[in-house]
Amino acid sequence: MKNRKHLLVLDPTAFAGGSKVATATLLNTLNPDNVTVTILSADPASWTNTRYKCLKLYQPKCLSRCEQGLPYFLRHSFIALAIILARLRIGKIDIAVGASGPGVDLALFLVKPGLGFQLVQMIHGPVACSRTIARCLRLADHVHYLESSKDSLLAVLSLDQSEALDQLDENYSLLPNALDPRCWPTPCQRQTPVIFWAASLLKWKGLDTLLEALQAMAPKQRPQTHICYIQPVDCALPISRAPIYIRGVFWYQNPQHLDALRSSANIFVSTSTKEPFGLSILEAMASGHCVLIPRDGAYWDQILTDNIHCIKYRAGDAEDLRARLLAVSYDMTQVIRLGKAAAKIALDYRADTRFATIKQGLEKLTTAPAQSVMTEFSER
Repeated sequence: MKNRKHLLVLDPTAFAGGSKVATATLLNTLNPDNVTVTILSADPASWTNTRYKCLKLYQPKCLSRCEQGLPYFLRHSFIALAIILARLRIGKIDIAVGASGPGVDLALFLVKPGLGFQLVQMIHGPVACSRTIARCLRLADHVHYLESSKDSLLAVLSLDQSEALDQLDENYSLLPNALDPRCWPTPCQRQTPVIFWAASLLKWKGLDTLLEALQAMAPKQRPQTHICYIQPVDCALPISRAPIYIRGVFWYQNPQHLDALRSSANIFVSTSTKEPFGLSILEAMASGHCVLIPRDGAYWDQILTDNIHCIKYRAGDAEDLRARLLAVSYDMTQVIRLGKAAAKIALDYRADTRFATIKQGLEKLTTAPAQSVMTEFSER
């Protein structure tokens, strides 16, 4: 189709995660007659279940963990070169989507003046307070952010202002949680209590809290547990050790049959520290799990009510988590009741309705005029 737009998604993160699943879900709502999608990814395996063309993003190994100073800018200069080479292969880019955050997607901002595309930035968590990120955000044409990111966005955008900002510009809009109705999680079994945990091994995801709670249970009391984990690659952040042997606990690294494993369980545990996104929680709710979440003020703590839609425990408290897991594992009636209530709420998180506004915005975007060379990024 002559007027079909070309959208490029940059994905420099070398391992899978909820933000990639959310981005793929959003892309699936786009009309293929209006938009052609290409992914430039450091981890093409994360996109194997999508219908989009995926190009491998190569980065110098020696720079892959650099998050500050000159090495950081060298790393993103290499990624910028990869984007230019991709442009030569795939043709004109009308829209570029940063799928992670401005600090991770810096290369898009470096090439934006020369390639003249509209830049849409997705933000799935709090942003670092740096002048580089502030400059990036001001260059973005549209920014879609999680509600939990708002305070950090206001803080970074206030860095070079005479007074603190209290509201975001009109090109900022909320990024909702959503599930693809065509890939809705399979309903879980309701016969035997089985615990389920799914996240990356990043320390802030809190796996150690769950393991401590499980190890404090007597083996005969401990419900069967399935732990699905993603091993971070080229990541400078602290990581939990896994797998470790605990009787009745089964480990799966980045399983392809995640939906089947989730449906074989019925008690989902979230241990993340102030989880900004919570896609795995939403997937468990849609499957009918009884979800246990920390009482920490994060998104789902605000949305769900204790003992009506979920069970809440003291954040980071392994003993409290142990006690609540044992109690609910002896009460399948409660598991079923809370699971049904959570599943009902999940029905309001369909991608075709939640992403409708973003979808329409992406399909209506036109190519941006070329700009002069951008302000140099000298501070971070």
